[in-house]
Amino acid sequence: MKLNKILFLMSILGLSLTGCAGDDEQASTTTTTKQEEVVEKTETVEKETLTEEVKEEIPAEPTRDLGGLVVTIASWADVVEPEEKANAYEEAVWEYRHEMMDTYNFSFEELALVQWNTGLEEMSTTTLAGQPSAEIFRFHPSFIGQVIESGLAADVSKSPEIDLTEDKWNDIAVQMATKDEGVYGLAVSFEPRKGLYFNKRLFEEAGLEPDLLYDLQASGEWTWDKFEELSEILTRDTDNDGVNDIYALAIQPGHFMEIAILSNNGFYVGKDENGDYYNNLESPEVMEALEWATEYCKNDYELFPPGEGNYAKQNVLFQDGKVAMHVADEWEAMNYVKNMADDFGFVCFPKGPKATQYAVGQSDELWVIPNSYTQEEVDDILFALNLWTTPPPGYDGPDDWMTQLYPLYRDERAVEETNALMKEPGVQRIDYKNFLGNKVNLNFGDKLYWQGVTPAEAVEAIKGQMDAALAELNAK
Repeated sequence: MKLNKILFLMSILGLSLTGCAGDDEQASTTTTTKQEEVVEKTETVEKETLTEEVKEEIPAEPTRDLGGLVVTIASWADVVEPEEKANAYEEAVWEYRHEMMDTYNFSFEELALVQWNTGLEEMSTTTLAGQPSAEIFRFHPSFIGQVIESGLAADVSKSPEIDLTEDKWNDIAVQMATKDEGVYGLAVSFEPRKGLYFNKRLFEEAGLEPDLLYDLQASGEWTWDKFEELSEILTRDTDNDGVNDIYALAIQPGHFMEIAILSNNGFYVGKDENGDYYNNLESPEVMEALEWATEYCKNDYELFPPGEGNYAKQNVLFQDGKVAMHVADEWEAMNYVKNMADDFGFVCFPKGPKATQYAVGQSDELWVIPNSYTQEEVDDILFALNLWTTPPPGYDGPDDWMTQLYPLYRDERAVEETNALMKEPGVQRIDYKNFLGNKVNLNFGDKLYWQGVTPAEAVEAIKGQMDAALAELNAK
């Protein structure tokens, strides 16, 4: 009996000892695991800290120093900072420009160093001498073909300092400045050419809605036919003496014929897939436009300023309320907003039957850098130009370009509808006629309006001269 009790007690004691040993192993394992976790966490923190320390030790990229570079644009007008800024946008522009000039150690100026027709001679003479008189030359449309073909322009596409696909660069100008694989000029944005201004008071007095043209443009119904219909209504003899007192349109025959061609999906000179220029004047689009414009001018809807040679006075007729409509460039709005008593609007010229969208003329002035500069110097010039033309912070959104245009008009629709429409792809038409320079007289206004020549006769009369000029251009 006693022996059995002793054995029983010994067995219980053995189980107890075994249980204690198991608990110790588990505790030991748990402790080891926690220690390993602590070590791992410590190592991770140390690695993260080390990484942060390494990141902090990376030196910042030094600010580019242009070494006091003075970038001069040779133009035919001085562009200077106004003492009093017109608005908050203008204030921001000049504040940003000064900040950039101070940060990168350069200055920028646009000076009247040439006349509109002497830039090529000035650039050629000074560049060939190895001392160009400016870092950038501004070229009038009449000379862009000659400067690109001259071999004196630097290829801006080689520089990493600008992205020519950026919205601020005029893609039409870039396309026209392209020869082979190079791009030999550029322009920032564009100013629409040959839109249509209209006098809202004269529309109302003729029984029309003052914003009618905006509505027609928005609906796609602003066409040549509608233009003729409204011209008849707007042309009025207000005192019943048999003589018109108010006319529908202030006519500049050459401009009128040109925008008629563009608005019917036509153009003077084209460029094919091989890079060759060709005569497009005998195309159906061009001939129809010239015939329509000629017939329109037979209805006594238009008024030419009295006196000989008054080709620059059409804007005065419109400004003084003598005519209801006027074909003119976008920049002329600044004169009307200052000097015109009546409210005015601004739309595209009506579209012809062969067009699916509206059209405006191109502003194909170019900025060109002489090729006598080294690539490093060209890069510095373009770096500065890029900064100079960059919108200031707060005005760099997709629609912020409108800010600077609002003060030029009497209504928002001219900016938010018409100017926005003019920026859409395909509206600004490409025409290489300026590549001919002054070798061919393409002013059909003189021939059709004043001399009574038919469109077919006018086109045929210059065909040989034009084809010869194009052959010479293609041979280069």
